[in-house]
Amino acid sequence: MSGADASGALVLGVDGGGSRCAAVLARVPPAGGVLEILGRGRGGPANPRVAGHDVARDSITAAMAAAFTDAGLECRPVTSACLGLAGVGRPEDRDAVCGWATQAAVADRVHVVTDGLVLFADAVTEPWGVVLIAGTGSLALARQRGAGLSAAAPVDRCGGWGPLLGDEGSGHAIGLAGLKAAMRAADGRGPETILREALLRRFAVAEAAELVGRLHAPEVGRRDIADVAREVIAAADVGDAVASAIIAAAAADLAAHVRTLAIRGEFAAGVYPLRLAGGLLTGAATLRRLLVDSLSASGHEPASVTVVAEPAVAAARFAALASQ
Repeated sequence: MSGADASGALVLGVDGGGSRCAAVLARVPPAGGVLEILGRGRGGPANPRVAGHDVARDSITAAMAAAFTDAGLECRPVTSACLGLAGVGRPEDRDAVCGWATQAAVADRVHVVTDGLVLFADAVTEPWGVVLIAGTGSLALARQRGAGLSAAAPVDRCGGWGPLLGDEGSGHAIGLAGLKAAMRAADGRGPETILREALLRRFAVAEAAELVGRLHAPEVGRRDIADVAREVIAAADVGDAVASAIIAAAAADLAAHVRTLAIRGEFAAGVYPLRLAGGLLTGAATLRRLLVDSLSASGHEPASVTVVAEPAVAAARFAALASQ
């Protein structure tokens, strides 16, 4: 069954990461133009490399179903769907997701790409430059000018290697650094910080030693550690020196991702656009400011900085353009 109707084709956009995913159902006007957003939905973790393919599929399915419900429509195949997911950088993972979505008749045409790629379809500026994502993990992507929005166009990348091998500057990295700082303060090995009491309250324990058992419980995962970044950012915003140092270091790490791609792509300072996404970057103005300051101090400042607050909309736009 086609997703086209008398008022235009239907498209789905999905943005999925290590903690959660979002879906947007939209209609493409018959004569082109701005997408009409019909419904939105949310689901759980959708990174197949971290959450597992079964969990990711369930999360994506739930988010898409919720988007149809929000639109007041019955679930049905659409004309085109773009699933922008973390953890599909390897062909075998991408093919597995695409095979499932095709078999499940999600859309007449299914496009599975890395979550960063869809951000170039934000319609704010020409689809080139650098994209930086920082949420539970971190990743930067770059595209040359004139590459268009084809999923087959070359994309350079930096980071995105997961919590063991990378993810510097991410929510997980910041949260873990905050927890370690709290433990050092409790030991007397490090400076005192308001993070210690804040984290005791967050995890509902009376003393630092109890954090060991609490954080090693089976139900505690990367997302829980990444969520600690909120406490670190809040502490930095009120002037805590330890938290401020952690945030400054994270900003420098994220700037290094962007700078590396700008140098490799020969992007001139003050010329290339920078897009920012991910719950950490979109929700922390201080971190964004420090990131841009770090780039400027090294002579690699972008011409513009755009916060892509709703990547699933960009994914829907990617699906519409890819179906033309």
